[in-house]
Amino acid sequence: MEPLGVLRQLLLGAGLPTEVERELHRLLAEEAAAAAYGLEGYSGSVGSLGQGGPLATGGPLGPGGSPTSGRAVRMRKFCAALHTVARDRLVVIGVDDLQHIDNESLEYLLHIAGNSRSTRLLLAFGDVLYYRQQDAGYRTEFLRQPNFERIRVDCLDRSGTAQLLAHLQPDTPMSEELLDYVYALTGGNPLLVRALHEEGPIADHLAEQKESGDPLVGESFAHAVLICLERSGPMAGKVADGLAVLDDLAAHDLLTELCELPHAVATKAMRALRAARVIVDNRFRHPAVRRGVLDGMAPEHRRHLHHRAAELLHRQGATAATAAAHLLAAGHSDEEWAVTVLRDAAEEVLADDVDDLAVDFLDLAYRLCGDPVQRIEIRVRTAVILRRNHPSAAEKVAEGLLRAIHAGEVPTRQLMAIVDLFLVHRRVEEAFEVMTKARTLAYEAARAGGAEGAAVDTRVGSDSALAQLVEARYPWAEGGVLGPPKVGGGGSSVVLTPNLERSVLDQPWSLSLGLNRDDYVIAAEELLRHTVLTDATLEPIASAIKCLLFSGNTQKAGFWSESFLESAERHGADGWSALFAGLRAEVAFAQGNPGCAQKYTQAGIARIVEGTDSVLVSGLISLQVMAQIALGDIEGSARRLNQPVPSAVYGSAYGLVYRRARGHHHLAINRLDAALEDFVAVGEQARRWGADQPAWLPWRGDVAEVLLRLGERKEAERLVMEQIARVGGNNLRTRGISHRILGAAVGGDERLPLLTRAVAQLRLAGDRLELARAMCDLGDAHKQLGDCDQAAMAARRAWELATECGAQPLRARIDQEHDVNSWGTTAWNAPVDIRDAKLSDSEKKVAALAARGYTNRDISSRLYVTVSTVEQHLTRAYRKLNIGGRQQLPIDLQFEVDEVA
Repeated sequence: MEPLGVLRQLLLGAGLPTEVERELHRLLAEEAAAAAYGLEGYSGSVGSLGQGGPLATGGPLGPGGSPTSGRAVRMRKFCAALHTVARDRLVVIGVDDLQHIDNESLEYLLHIAGNSRSTRLLLAFGDVLYYRQQDAGYRTEFLRQPNFERIRVDCLDRSGTAQLLAHLQPDTPMSEELLDYVYALTGGNPLLVRALHEEGPIADHLAEQKESGDPLVGESFAHAVLICLERSGPMAGKVADGLAVLDDLAAHDLLTELCELPHAVATKAMRALRAARVIVDNRFRHPAVRRGVLDGMAPEHRRHLHHRAAELLHRQGATAATAAAHLLAAGHSDEEWAVTVLRDAAEEVLADDVDDLAVDFLDLAYRLCGDPVQRIEIRVRTAVILRRNHPSAAEKVAEGLLRAIHAGEVPTRQLMAIVDLFLVHRRVEEAFEVMTKARTLAYEAARAGGAEGAAVDTRVGSDSALAQLVEARYPWAEGGVLGPPKVGGGGSSVVLTPNLERSVLDQPWSLSLGLNRDDYVIAAEELLRHTVLTDATLEPIASAIKCLLFSGNTQKAGFWSESFLESAERHGADGWSALFAGLRAEVAFAQGNPGCAQKYTQAGIARIVEGTDSVLVSGLISLQVMAQIALGDIEGSARRLNQPVPSAVYGSAYGLVYRRARGHHHLAINRLDAALEDFVAVGEQARRWGADQPAWLPWRGDVAEVLLRLGERKEAERLVMEQIARVGGNNLRTRGISHRILGAAVGGDERLPLLTRAVAQLRLAGDRLELARAMCDLGDAHKQLGDCDQAAMAARRAWELATECGAQPLRARIDQEHDVNSWGTTAWNAPVDIRDAKLSDSEKKVAALAARGYTNRDISSRLYVTVSTVEQHLTRAYRKLNIGGRQQLPIDLQFEVDEVA
């Protein structure tokens, strides 16, 4: 502040008599002129007043000052002018923030204080208790005055805070909850209470806190916090900055080292902050106060403190995540240990499922790292973690690595890790491209014959590296695909075997699509029983569930997909949840429940916040479209297919199921040429990739259905026969669907046994929708042969199943082709609970076979009983079920017993 600045402020608007005011201004002008010319006056520091200065020694500032001093004369005249006013009124001189006063004004005020004992003149000064100053001798001089009284003013208690609130917001009802909120936020500091009031009704702040868990304080409050710090002194401000940066870690020794202050100075500053009610113990009393301090710091200073905090914490052995949080806030570091700490920190926080923070740590590590091998490792790990919640972002990281490969920026030994990245996203084209690049480089290096060639051959481009990848990702298939372990010797423990094993190493994505064999199924289920969901186990788990699904174990696949879906939700991993929701939808569809499949696909799509940018979403859309077509929601499937999909989807496994779903949409609206084009394209791509698995993509059957509509029965028959030959014996669903289509292709006398076989296979497979289709065709076959009773029975069961499945198109077809009204209404209007009927085992077996369409003589021969016994069991079953005959047998009876003799 400029010399005599406080005195000039005191005279502004003081209401003094005109003559007195003029005199005082004249004296201050003379004082300023004298100081400007250096003619006379006290030029020492205020601190020397208490250490032999003029007042202490009876000099010009004291009551016995020399009358010849120019300043002493002006001070006496200034004081006398005030005394003149004080003769008939009380004169109060008030100065706040005395610690900031200029020395010249302070000298005048000290003179007035020492010469006004018997006058009506009151001097009131506001000073900060813990403000550290180099020149604080004025406090001693004031204390020497006999009429001086020191009053300590603390913040308000709860009662005082309540009174202040009532004054500020008289129309707001005062509740204990509101008072608790205000007191927790302000500590009774009137400045903070008023600032909070200035931001609007405090009750609204309380409501915001209830909703968000954190009050949304504004600029007024933040500014008030900074004023509190400023008035507490520069040392308190330094300590407050350190506290704001360290937060929960603000141990006193660490705090003093961070702030680079002596222990005693830091302790005094802490006392000042406690007095202002800004902190409690070593922490800010509320996160909003801490935010106000952080926001008030210069960005460069804040980053410097965070970096220093990271350095100190690392030196003291703090956890990697603790130090890394400060590195992240600093945004930079030249320290050699920083990259290692950030990578370790990512794994630490990932253990608590804080994957977004883990990605932030790795992003910073990538920016700070100069080692090319480490940089690729960091990006690969980032992509793996992003898959938890941001599959689209994970794919973009993988695409960035592919561009780096094209630019020659990726070390050769890192290529197989990038192959793995594309494999887990089912992006076959990119995986094949990188795999080919790795093998080419391995071959070239091997031909060169150098040390690099040897390293490449064993660690990157060789079949050993691919085998190790398969071992890690698909351990349930390890024994069957890779052969027995090698005995003795060093290097890889993998022995390659011919045919399928060779194919898997050439096309490792085939396992991710659910390749199944009997020995795989046992190993897959064993893996699912003993595996916990993590980044490393996600792919083995998903492929094992696919193995169960495509081997016909739909109930087990449904159980495990549901179980791991719940596990993914517990981890808060939406990307994982979407993946398992898609698997659960596949299972539901394979069980003939398109409504359930629709529900799970919609839930999975909703989990992906990035919209349709991920190929995973395209896969979910494919499943949803298939469900919508089965349910008759053709408009819904059209809307889904009209949504844009990423171009990368057509180079992925999801692209095949997407094109197949689109083909079925075309088929549903009778666009046969478009459907045929899509189905044929799916087949060509699947064969090119070595992924021609009818359990996953029965594209030949799809093509055959189109050909049947076009009248090309022979070609349709050939394709379906080829498909049946390629289907494993354990996949009854695909075999049943194939036999149904084959029955339509061959026609004549061969149709009935084929459809009967299809019904039996689909019943055992548990797909009620496909069973309904097969039974509908079976009814048609019986009708063409003139067996009206069997036709009606099969059609009725098909109608009931279609109704259960919500398959409106199939139900409409049955309505059109059969006389629904002739069946009666008991079966579906008054269903009988089989469990309440208490059928004996024999009655249940006989009734089950009757419900499947077998005649009494057929049942007799299958169960090795007489026809009369069959009739007796049926009669008792009808009575217990309260029905009139076999046409009203509940359709669920078909699924109540296992296949009988």
